[in-house]
Amino acid sequence: MADSDGNFFKGFFLGGILGAIAGIMLAPKSGREMREELSTEADKLMSSLKEDVENAKKAALKSFEESRDKIIDKFVKEQKEKKTQVKPESDEAQKRERPTRRRPPRPSRSKKESDEKS
Repeated sequence: MADSDGNFFKGFFLGGILGAIAGIMLAPKSGREMREELSTEADKLMSSLKEDVENAKKAALKSFEESRDKIIDKFVKEQKEKKTQVKPESDEAQKRERPTRRRPPRPSRSKKESDEKS
């Protein structure tokens, strides 16, 4: 099915080109007049195309800048919210949240044991 669609479009394109050539050849104007007219029309199309491309570039750049600014503003807002949520009330609150670890007391040695080891 895809192959027949491809052949159709190839034939359509080739027919368009052949029709354009036949139209130029059978035109009532001379070759010089026809070339001049084609040249002016091509120049008009090129200037119109350049203008459209410039407008599209400007619109794309404007859209990009607006999107970038929105993303940056959203990021900054989220960072500010995180800072206000994480900020502890005081040092006492931190100490209550994380108790310090203490080592168990060492058993005391009697004077005799310490003398014997030395």
